[in-house]
Amino acid sequence: MKYKIRPLQVASIGAIKGVVTHMIDPLTPLLAPVLVFYLEGGNERILVDAGIAAPGPDGLIHGFPVQGGGEEGIIKALADIGLRPDDIDVVILTHLHFDHCANVKLFKNARIIVNEIEWQSAFNPLPIFRGVYETNLILPLEQMNLILVGDGYEVAEGVQVVHVPGHTLGQQAVVVETEKGKMVICCDLAYSYINIYPETSEFKDLTGNTLKITPRPDLPFIPPGLHVNLTDWFQSMWKVLKIAGSREMLIPGHDGELLGKKLPES
Repeated sequence: MKYKIRPLQVASIGAIKGVVTHMIDPLTPLLAPVLVFYLEGGNERILVDAGIAAPGPDGLIHGFPVQGGGEEGIIKALADIGLRPDDIDVVILTHLHFDHCANVKLFKNARIIVNEIEWQSAFNPLPIFRGVYETNLILPLEQMNLILVGDGYEVAEGVQVVHVPGHTLGQQAVVVETEKGKMVICCDLAYSYINIYPETSEFKDLTGNTLKITPRPDLPFIPPGLHVNLTDWFQSMWKVLKIAGSREMLIPGHDGELLGKKLPES
């Protein structure tokens, strides 16, 4: 089974580059997409992640300015490719942070795939990360067709999840068979292509602005600003690179370059 991967924007979120790249250009502001990924071409309709809630009256979620989001954001994103939430057979949640699982209740007909370690740690996170795990978003999963899995679980023919701790204790990446080989949806293991290509010196955000940034060609990868274990993170990056075979087959979780694309590109 060979798939095409369709990144779909469900919201936008403002941040500083220090959130994207640990201790590098920490004060540079940027605007990034909140994405979900639809896997096109299989016998089942598979979606990766479930987006972010709509912001409150102040326009913020956990201090981040957010535009769009909520059920409306994900319903529109799916409608743009001719789908409704009821059409989705499988939702893979890469991890349970607030911007990846908020609208999972929409998918009443789907199997929900969550890493078992992530499920356990979401209810007892490190104190500094308590805010990014919202139990009101996570607990409804118990009333759904929730499947807790481990490293290497085969979701469907040509789709597998692998355990990639670092950003969280139980994050999973999604390995997808394509016409060009295995692509890996890293999601927040890598927020951006900057994390994957540390020699990058320019970056264009959703505003269209080109930002001059500090390249780090001395590093194999640049860690994100949010992580629970950097040793695990580096090991996980080497793991997904080995699976994919090349950096061009790695897909980050919040990069505007992905918008409007079908991956791999012909």
